[in-house]
Amino acid sequence: MAEIVDPLLEPSWDALVAGRPGALFQSRDWMRVLAQTYDFDFRASVERNSSGALTSGLPFCRINDICGERIVTLPFSDFVVPAIAGDAEWRSLVQPLIDAGVQVKVQTSPDSDALHDDRFSVAKTCRHHSIKLDAEIDELVRRFRQQPRRNIRASEAAGITFRAVEDPAHLRAFFDLHLGVRKNRHQLLAQPFALFENLWKSFVEQDAGALILGFDGDVVAGGCLLLEFDGVLYYKFAASHPQYRSSGVSHAAVHASMIHGLERGCSALDLGRSDVDQPGLVDFKRRFGAEVSDLHTLTLKNSTPDHGGEAVWVVSELTRLFVKQSVPDELTEQAGDLLYRLFA
Repeated sequence: MAEIVDPLLEPSWDALVAGRPGALFQSRDWMRVLAQTYDFDFRASVERNSSGALTSGLPFCRINDICGERIVTLPFSDFVVPAIAGDAEWRSLVQPLIDAGVQVKVQTSPDSDALHDDRFSVAKTCRHHSIKLDAEIDELVRRFRQQPRRNIRASEAAGITFRAVEDPAHLRAFFDLHLGVRKNRHQLLAQPFALFENLWKSFVEQDAGALILGFDGDVVAGGCLLLEFDGVLYYKFAASHPQYRSSGVSHAAVHASMIHGLERGCSALDLGRSDVDQPGLVDFKRRFGAEVSDLHTLTLKNSTPDHGGEAVWVVSELTRLFVKQSVPDELTEQAGDLLYRLFA
């Protein structure tokens, strides 16, 4: 029978989820960062063997705000593949979430037993891209399409050099680029800078991640924030300066990340999730010879209405207003600080 525990207090939790796709997004460090940033309270539905050791687990977060009451596995995470052996374990672990009587949202992979549960329906499908780091960098580059190879050469010709940085001041410079990309290219708010600071402390400072930046002299042309867990390197955030996009800095940042992953002995560079209605981003990731799979967001059928429809509309309209180019970036950032947790 399933029991509900605090996964952050379970020393063997990371060992339970290791080896699963997207294991980073179930790790204790990842959940701890989200708890520090958004004051989320994480729980897990688990089963144990006769000696008390964990044998299966499904992490989740129960949220109750102006957008309604809901259970999410997990907020702001690409996907969660439950640590289970089959359909019976899935049904046992998810039953306490269903019994809560609120909306339940599960983000998972196409081979999850959750997809066979007719109590849930697929609400959204995304694409997941991952590059195997199974050869030397020259061989990996030969698997690229022509455009990234050309842009990497253009970046080198422009004198842009990439390196991992250790000064937290560079984190702020990267965030400013990220904020600009989210606002001006995608008309979206950015997650709070506090999230990036917490990721820096929990991953980069613990030798489990890196901030890779491309420099033109002292100017930050672009880069990416990488997180590492269970031998996989995750390309979690990326941004580039608009003046350097024609110099191929975005492609060169992926190339630099692959080199870093090889140096670390990682088995793959995980490029994360992309919405199917972002064909440009999906195409960008496929240029590197990445393997592609589907990710699904499931919602519980016939769940109690969350009564947050009007609030969701208001948050959407506020976002639209705060990402206007006429709004100062400082105010756009503050809007993200206030509103982003409501997107969970």
